Amino acid sequence: METAAAMKFRSVICAGLALTCGTPVWAQSSVTLYGLIDQGIEFVNHATKGQGEGYRMGDGTATSFFGMRGTEGLGGGLKTIWDLQGGFSPSTGVSRQGPRLFGRQAYVGLDGRFGRLTFGRQYTMRFFGTSFINPFGTGAQGLTTLDNGVANARADNSISYRYFLGSFEAGVNYSFGRDGVNGDSSVATNCPGQAGDWKACKEWSLLLKYDAHTWGVASSYERDYGGPSVTYGGLTSASLTDSRFTLGGYVQLFGAKFGLGWLERINEAISTPRSNLVWLTGTVPVGPAFSIDGMLAQIKYEHSPNKAVAIVLRGEYFLSKSTFLYVTGEHISNGGTLAFAATTLTPVPTPAPGGSQISVIAGIRHTF
Repeated sequence: METAAAMKFRSVICAGLALTCGTPVWAQSSVTLYGLIDQGIEFVNHATKGQGEGYRMGDGTATSFFGMRGTEGLGGGLKTIWDLQGGFSPSTGVSRQGPRLFGRQAYVGLDGRFGRLTFGRQYTMRFFGTSFINPFGTGAQGLTTLDNGVANARADNSISYRYFLGSFEAGVNYSFGRDGVNGDSSVATNCPGQAGDWKACKEWSLLLKYDAHTWGVASSYERDYGGPSVTYGGLTSASLTDSRFTLGGYVQLFGAKFGLGWLERINEAISTPRSNLVWLTGTVPVGPAFSIDGMLAQIKYEHSPNKAVAIVLRGEYFLSKSTFLYVTGEHISNGGTLAFAATTLTPVPTPAPGGSQISVIAGIRHTF
């Protein structure tokens, strides 16, 4: 007959074996492949000689991209999150962000009751302050034709924190070096920053947002610092900055969504640094499978005759929840010495200074 002491000893041994040799229980994780392909045929007029007036192919309503994202539950409502996203041209298959494999986003972090903390290349707070009142997004027409920063609100080497409380959201982003790729475009500005000058190539941005799903309002502020003499865009010194303040909101009425936005920019890299961009948008469903988007936008440079007005109209016919056909058109009218194009498809077919232009794109878009 086993004594009480022997039974206690055997229980301790079994418990120890269970701890050391038992099967571990791993946290649940998931990986999702996702993306978007947009391909259309464009007609554009009034381009300066040799810049592609006529017909060509490109993506119209959004930049095509592919991505992988994942989560891992860590317990107590805490999880690891990560996202890798790269843009590409469906016409040629080449990357849209130069040498970057994941030029749109590449970050890892933690998400929980405390908020969301992420590290890497990611959207700045300005993106979240304007995206919900910009139905034309990063497409070839819309706000991107008046401010190329609308399609490039991202920063390398950044720490981002966002906090959510019901319909309220607040966020902050800080970059040690906003663009580490050597290039001569808005997606490769050769401003690596990091160690050294505490201001050179740094970026910081703030966000306050309230979205009740039937109406919402948001404001953001972003400041980019210049870098070395070869930095693209004229910010060739850390003492020069490019700042954007945004304020806007939307309301839904009878199934339609109307938005109003304002972007004040102070770009010390140009001779007329201060400008104001205002826009009015509307998205109106017409039946179960068709909708119309519209935008009226104006940018005006202070103490200058330079201004431009863009009118954009788009119709979408949904073949499914993931696929739709579209026709979208923009007319842009420049004043002063401005020569903004009605499209951002490359090569950008700029009109003559002070001239006007029309771009029309018909295509198909599929989200997966």
